[in-house]
Amino acid sequence: MRNWRYVIGTIQVKIRVTTRAVMLGPEENTLAIMKWRLQQMKPGNRWRPVLERYIDYLSARVDGLGGDSNSIQPSPNGVPIGPGKGSEKDEPFTGRVAEVLFDCFGEFAGFVLVGCCERRAFECCEPGIRDLVLRACRERLTISVFAGCKGEKIERLVAKCC
Repeated sequence: MRNWRYVIGTIQVKIRVTTRAVMLGPEENTLAIMKWRLQQMKPGNRWRPVLERYIDYLSARVDGLGGDSNSIQPSPNGVPIGPGKGSEKDEPFTGRVAEVLFDCFGEFAGFVLVGCCERRAFECCEPGIRDLVLRACRERLTISVFAGCKGEKIERLVAKCC
């Protein structure tokens, strides 16, 4: 009988090339998740040194993009949204769903949020966002939308229950 070796894990490396504003948020999220994963890993795990090295690499990328890797806390959900987080291009618009928009074929086309002093329309055709918007309308949830510089693309949608 021979001893056989088998694969118990793999690593995939992707290198993206784009602007700092686009790269920093996802890199911070990945760093927070990987720091959390390292905390969950047993000290004797043979993949631990690999993950530690990857975290060092991610920390250097975050620092190189203008972030602060030391301030990022471990989290299974990524970096929490707070002041100055989300989109660097635009502040979030927060309000309640006033209208759900459908086109002439009955397809979801977008929605209108009403804040304290302003109404703002967002175009979107994603079924997942449609379901979230309809639920928010039914249950009177508050939604924060992080959109691009001209509101042309929804980058993040946050629904608050209370």
